Amino acid sequence: MITYAKPDMKLIDNANTRLLTKALDVYQLRQKATALNVANLDTPGYKRIEIHFEDKLREAMEDHRDEIPDPEMVQTGEAPVIEDEMMEMTDTQIRVQLVTKALRHKIQLIKTGINGINR
Repeated sequence: MITYAKPDMKLIDNANTRLLTKALDVYQLRQKATALNVANLDTPGYKRIEIHFEDKLREAMEDHRDEIPDPEMVQTGEAPVIEDEMMEMTDTQIRVQLVTKALRHKIQLIKTGINGINR
């Protein structure tokens, strides 16, 4: 009887990959919040929405916790300002690019390991 070893899925589904995919989800949520803030610039009484994630993640890492925290949507007490929203949008776009690049690199390493070819 021939038995086959189960593939180790930790190669693909590990803490690093889960963190990167969670970050992409958070940044998508942040882009939606920024779009909502921009759409309501002239709405009387509208208060700016922020998405908090990085500080919560930093705290979890400092406490040596393994779980990835969920983002927190916070309504500030201030009205949105277009310049601030544009800076937030740019910052989020840069973060998305960095996370996407990291995921692409990880997938390329796995592909190279499987194929044995680095192109």
